[in-house]
Amino acid sequence: MTQHSNEELRLINQLLLAIFLVTDFGYFLFLNHPVFPWFALAGSAVGLTIIVYCWSGTKYWLFNTILLLSTVVFSVVYNFNVIL
Repeated sequence: MTQHSNEELRLINQLLLAIFLVTDFGYFLFLNHPVFPWFALAGSAVGLTIIVYCWSGTKYWLFNTILLLSTVVFSVVYNFNVIL
């Protein structure tokens, strides 16, 4: 594989891992609590983003960005019945 292909695969893996982590943790919180604890989901995502950023700098910027964006999206999705 070329260097370009390897970089694209790494970016796709970062994207999918961030979405997978937030989705699974959000689903776990949704099943185990009568009222969805959005603050726990947001706090864990922000904490993980800070840790990854401090360890690697901007090397994993896509992972950090998608992690925060998917946290916002899934907080709304799992809290949709309370919002309406």
